[in-house]
Amino acid sequence: MGGRTVLVTGATGFIGGWVAEAMYLSELGRVRAGIKNWAHAARLARWPIEIVPCDVLDPDQLALAMSGADLVVHCAVGNRVVVVEGTRNVLAAAQRSGVERVVHLSTAEVYGNASGNIAETCGYQYTGSEYADSKIDAEKLCWEFSSRGLPVTVLRPSIVYGPFSETWTVNLAARLQSGNWATYDGYGDGICNLVYIDDLISAIVIALTHPRAVGEAFNIVGPQVVTWNQYFESLNAALGLPELRAASSSRSRVKSAATDLIRSSSKNVRDHFDQPIGQIRRRFDWADEMVSHLKRLVKSTPTARELQNLYSRRAIYIADKACHVLGWEPQTSLEAGLKMSVAWLRLCPPPPSPVGAGSPRPFGLPDARSMGGVTPPLQERDGGEV
Repeated sequence: MGGRTVLVTGATGFIGGWVAEAMYLSELGRVRAGIKNWAHAARLARWPIEIVPCDVLDPDQLALAMSGADLVVHCAVGNRVVVVEGTRNVLAAAQRSGVERVVHLSTAEVYGNASGNIAETCGYQYTGSEYADSKIDAEKLCWEFSSRGLPVTVLRPSIVYGPFSETWTVNLAARLQSGNWATYDGYGDGICNLVYIDDLISAIVIALTHPRAVGEAFNIVGPQVVTWNQYFESLNAALGLPELRAASSSRSRVKSAATDLIRSSSKNVRDHFDQPIGQIRRRFDWADEMVSHLKRLVKSTPTARELQNLYSRRAIYIADKACHVLGWEPQTSLEAGLKMSVAWLRLCPPPPSPVGAGSPRPFGLPDARSMGGVTPPLQERDGGEV
């Protein structure tokens, strides 16, 4: 890669931050970290890398960020407008600037609820998920620009875990620590297609320069096939927590339906009665404790969508194409990945716990306030800016 400049969009997010750090530390090129929100740049600021404003919905700002870049790793993500129109803007700016390669971070969610062995030849499946459906439309834009001569490679990672992964490491660990999580009979036996962050980064680096990567999409998954229940048990054990109980399918279904109802109704209540509820909570301790308890219960209970559409999905994403075409191989076992993830969790104070205000701090760590208020600058989801 030599002295070429690599622009990373969404560099304050989980994956984007790792790309920028890894490329700098490995001296693989001149890193240009494109960010939208400077308040989230603390993680990147640890390194002497170039940080530039790069709102993918601002064509002028994007053009400046792209100027002089040789390679682009597009990691920025958000709502549908950011995913679709932001990707359109990135591709257009890349084409105008004459970049050598764009690597677009997509997701295995573009396959929807398909089951069985899923290779890249499987078609898109819209499911009504804003995130997944938006990613499909963003990929279609990639192929449109590819047909116009822009060198584009699409990577479809599965469940990416590891340090700084809010959804699949931090939040799941907090759910386990809450004591309300379980293994889920009838639901948790779906396949959890894990890939450790280091393995995804190695695939990105290869895709940036490999001549056979242009115009192709690649599934990126880890070396082991495990179920969601096995992942819950493995992370739980790595954290040193008590053994998980088994929740029956009927109990899980009823509990998730009840908490989903609380989720939807609480939003309506907040929208219309936020101020009077706040006054009641400040005046009466019991009211504040009740609201905090409900928050903990809701956020540490799987949604019906998680149970039915994610944890029970029997899809195995196949990465043979990346192995044969790119020479990429995942190197990190689940045991090794969890060991590194938990070591990071114990070293870094977690962000505000997803199990609600007033809940115990996960992993026996001090409250962030005792650490000078410093928390890892995590993305809005594995997601937000990825």
